[in-house]
Amino acid sequence: MWLQFEPGLMRVAVNVSAREIQIVQGKPSESIVGKFTNEQIQTHAQYVLEHIMIKASGNKLDGLLRLIQEPTTIQYPDNTFYQFQYEYRLPLVNPTEVVLSQSMLQECQYSAGLAWSVSYIVRYKSNLDQVSRIVLLTNYPVALKTDLPSVNDQFKAGEVSVGRRVKDNIFWDYFKHGVIHILTGYDHLLFISALVIVTLSLWEMAKVILAFTLAHSITLILCVFGILRLPSVVVEPIIALSIIFVALENIFWPKRTHSSLRLVVAFGFGLIHGLGFAGGLLDAMAGLPVAGTWLALTSFSIGVECGNQAVVMPLFAVLVQSRKKISEGSLLKFTSACSFIVAILGVYYLVVAIRAQHLLSR
Repeated sequence: MWLQFEPGLMRVAVNVSAREIQIVQGKPSESIVGKFTNEQIQTHAQYVLEHIMIKASGNKLDGLLRLIQEPTTIQYPDNTFYQFQYEYRLPLVNPTEVVLSQSMLQECQYSAGLAWSVSYIVRYKSNLDQVSRIVLLTNYPVALKTDLPSVNDQFKAGEVSVGRRVKDNIFWDYFKHGVIHILTGYDHLLFISALVIVTLSLWEMAKVILAFTLAHSITLILCVFGILRLPSVVVEPIIALSIIFVALENIFWPKRTHSSLRLVVAFGFGLIHGLGFAGGLLDAMAGLPVAGTWLALTSFSIGVECGNQAVVMPLFAVLVQSRKKISEGSLLKFTSACSFIVAILGVYYLVVAIRAQHLLSR
């Protein structure tokens, strides 16, 4: 998405894949791009206008469609893009910032209880500024500085380093994206909880988490730079199976959970989970300049680890306190019961993953 602020006017250009149009039409599994009619394209242009919200001074701005650019080449639906260009009139007193949000495809179901998700790399600038800034737009609003001269201020170029502002935006946006991705990634949280729930000491937990972190960091890097990628039809079911495997190991082979074999399990499945993390990052990095790729990858990874620790440390603290109050036998029954619940939820995620991939491959 591109935004340019001018006195009294904001120009917006949005790239929309043919896949998104198919999803809104209720045909997400089509593997080729059919010829959309003019009416269908116009209808989707209006859909985009209704699902991208822009506010200035607390008031919603009304946009007007100015141009539709059709794709120059037709490829797969995910790689075929239409561009819709809009204009928004700004208040007479130029706002210092606007708030941008979007709800694209939120009403379209990807699988049971899970909606489709759309992320945008947003480049925005003032017509007085030669360098655009970058922000990540997911399902949460973002505030954009317009850098337009107000009635009481004159535009002051160079007050803040543009390069520094871009880096700050990328770091914090992708850090937050990593935190949110892991805290809403219930399958990943179930897996790491299953690993931690049977650990007996802080050192044992640290080794398991380190093995998992090292593994998913390796595949995340390889995936982001296109060295290793696996389709979601393979990755998502294996992630669900990893939850089931670790939970059942806790129940039926508890001694193995304190051996080096558990580190192998954490590392091996961590490689697959890294590919799952990449699925939450690749779309959000599409179109990002090369210079920002490492920064985005690093900040996203830090966010993922912060999200992990936000769950792991309180869970471990509860387990430590529980061991002081209940017998070893009762604790074993408790961890087995929790692991059984995790295994059942793992089966649920396995069914959801298989069903979702089946719908997409029809």
